[in-house]
Amino acid sequence: MSEYRNKEYIESMSLIKLSDDKKEKMISDLTKISPIRKEGTMKKRMGVKKTAIIVAACIMVFGVTATATGIATGVVGHNKIETRTRNFGDLEKLEQQAELDITAVESFSNGYGFDYMEIGESTTQDDNFNDLLSYKGISMNYVKENEPYVAIYMDPKSMVGGDISKDALASRKVEDVDVYYSCDEYLFVPVGEVLTDEEKERDANDPHFFISYGSDERETKMSSTVNFVMGEVDYCILSFDTPMDADEMMDMAEEIINASNN
Repeated sequence: MSEYRNKEYIESMSLIKLSDDKKEKMISDLTKISPIRKEGTMKKRMGVKKTAIIVAACIMVFGVTATATGIATGVVGHNKIETRTRNFGDLEKLEQQAELDITAVESFSNGYGFDYMEIGESTTQDDNFNDLLSYKGISMNYVKENEPYVAIYMDPKSMVGGDISKDALASRKVEDVDVYYSCDEYLFVPVGEVLTDEEKERDANDPHFFISYGSDERETKMSSTVNFVMGEVDYCILSFDTPMDADEMMDMAEEIINASNN
């Protein structure tokens, strides 16, 4: 990969800015992952579907997908801020723009309620950062007082590869839909910081542990995700440092699935 191409990629990621504080913090956290891919230390677990949370946040590595022009091992993208709306009734309009037929609920029984939604545009890339295929998705944010936000990302099934059951910590079958839960630890460290032998061992062998260089200080965040496929859409429910356990998060997925039958 040329030095210019790498510089162009990193700079484009640093330009991602969102006005919503919580969403902006999520993007900021996940963009710290970028140098890992550049340095090659994220070559492990490339096929793990749970890393589709990065697709959701417009900048992370996700499961390997065969394409006509190459092998997609990453994705870059941006949220179309001009499409953001806090009117749940605008869902049909966004579906038409994204060419997706999704199922969504305005509120969940656990108290989380709809905050806003928007369209995201993403492009898959190979290991050399060559663009492959582009697609649109829809993201929705839900909030609950004094609790971390929950984001739900919906993308075309054909664009998100990998085995979504791989490394799942819990699962549930709802109707004919398989739901998978995972909780992953992300260790953010400053560039040049020396890792302990235990951290290096976990990074090499633990499918639920990731290290990212580029933060101002050492920080650990827990990412809880629930993935399932319904129709032609891949759903990813995401929350950082949430007190919800696997059952509570899968309950949210179940409410979406049940809503599709109404």
